[in-house]
Amino acid sequence: MNFVVGNLTEPVFRPPSEWDALLLAVTNGCTHRCTFCSMYRTKKFEIRKEIDDIKREIDQALALYGNRVRKIFLEDGNAFTVKPEILIEITEYCHKVHPNLEKVSAYAHAKDIVKKSDEELKDLAQAGFTMVYVGVESGDDEVLKACRKGTNQDEFELAAQKCHRAGIAWSGIFLLGLAGNDPDKSRKHALESAKLINRMAPPTPIPWYISPLTLEIAPGSDLWTQQQNGEFQTGSFIQILEELYTMIEYTDDSLRNCVFNTNHASNYLSLKGQLGEQKQEFLGAIKKAINYTRENQHKW
Repeated sequence: MNFVVGNLTEPVFRPPSEWDALLLAVTNGCTHRCTFCSMYRTKKFEIRKEIDDIKREIDQALALYGNRVRKIFLEDGNAFTVKPEILIEITEYCHKVHPNLEKVSAYAHAKDIVKKSDEELKDLAQAGFTMVYVGVESGDDEVLKACRKGTNQDEFELAAQKCHRAGIAWSGIFLLGLAGNDPDKSRKHALESAKLINRMAPPTPIPWYISPLTLEIAPGSDLWTQQQNGEFQTGSFIQILEELYTMIEYTDDSLRNCVFNTNHASNYLSLKGQLGEQKQEFLGAIKKAINYTRENQHKW
């Protein structure tokens, strides 16, 4: 259960792994309007200007929860757009007030990472900021353009490498099914995503994270409208699993310390482990699921 403090504006979202974090509002809403996302459509993006108010909420969390706060997640959809000196000040204060704090993290867009210098990112890491969650979605530049992600494969690689150098853990989130039901586009989406995973790998053996999710078209999103108009059709159960298989198949066997996780509720098959070391194990599990689905479709 999350610890909550201050003036969070509903609806509130956070990564599944931050289920036990203190949620601290630094921004409201998100800087981008991706076609598949309806999460922040009711919010106007804004950055909280009064740092003293944020610090008072950090103090308030100590009064409410004592030394139980071990993780703090900076809300909202893209808190990393905040100036580095402000993020550093907030992060340092979080650690000053909460003695058992182990992790400070936030959602981030690749552009906002790239805008920050290597020195600024290192200073942020030294202040105690530990992880960014980045919605990569795809390595295919055509898919990224179609969903209005506002970036490309090269920029994602650069952002990941800047975080690796700074000592900020990278958690990249991909979106299976984002290319729709066209088999050629689906395969290209998977192949280019595998290529990007290879490019994002850190040069030294440090932990990093890749988490594919499966597209769920939500009412209120632009993709929902496109689906209603017949402009977008979702891929089948088997096609989604084939995308996952291809994405893993074409990653380098030499990848190390890459924690790979598909246990999000949107996914059809739950996998968790080390991508390089358990690659063949993952592929075997996906192939088994594909074969089972093909053999039993007539029962559905």
